Amino acid sequence: MALGSNHMTTDTAANFIPELWALDVLEAAESNLVMAKLVTRFDDVAAEGGDIIHVPRVSNFAAQSKAANTQVSPQSTADDKVGIPLTNHKEVSFLIEDIVSVQAKSSLREIYTKKAGYAIAKAIDANLIGLYASLPSFVDAEIIGTDDLIEAMSRLDGVDAPAEDRFLVICPEAKADIMTLDKFTNRDYMAPDDPNTPTQTGLLGDIFGCKVYMSNNVVTTTASGVDMEHNLMFQKGAFALAIQLGPRVQANYVPEYLGTLVTVDVIYGYALLNGDFAVDIQTY
Repeated sequence: MALGSNHMTTDTAANFIPELWALDVLEAAESNLVMAKLVTRFDDVAAEGGDIIHVPRVSNFAAQSKAANTQVSPQSTADDKVGIPLTNHKEVSFLIEDIVSVQAKSSLREIYTKKAGYAIAKAIDANLIGLYASLPSFVDAEIIGTDDLIEAMSRLDGVDAPAEDRFLVICPEAKADIMTLDKFTNRDYMAPDDPNTPTQTGLLGDIFGCKVYMSNNVVTTTASGVDMEHNLMFQKGAFALAIQLGPRVQANYVPEYLGTLVTVDVIYGYALLNGDFAVDIQTY
């Protein structure tokens, strides 16, 4: 079995104990997820099996006047559905030679398991953020300002996106811009004893009813030599994620290399549920 020669050595690897590194990987993946925590989840449905989840999308009803002594008027809806293909299978693998397991310091275990968990989390978040390319609405912000945020918010209001569970996910450069906005930094605009203040939860804060997060996975595109970041303002119902398996940790001893092959994998699907509930805020 040819596995190449890029194995962990006594200088780079760790003493992995299955029960411990499995927990570390899960904790690292969870702590590094940004988008995955903010979207509509269908993990329970995915766990039932199958290779695709069909999510009904029901059109809105309209309230009708009812005259006295008349029957009600049933309405039909133009229903459709959104598919979430469970076709994404990501893995991170590394081989730990026996000499490493004997000699390496156990503190290194945490480093490698966290890196594996981070790689899994990054893959999931990057897929979700990449859905910006399918959005019908964008705001040309250049540098994020109050007017740009109000414009994006009005787009969501115009399509009746629920006011609750709205989020703003921005790149590091946009974070620097938004930190200069008085309505973001001035506590006069914040609710007293707000449980979502940055010091308590790690969020950047809250502006216009949107909880603000920073992510290094925000997509950057380049056109005519200009880099453009695709920040997102959205309501939870815009995107969907279904994790069917994992992150799972497995280990197999490989006699040919006198070492243990460790694999972390995850099976999941993602989809755009309602593109009207998200706005691409473009900065450059």
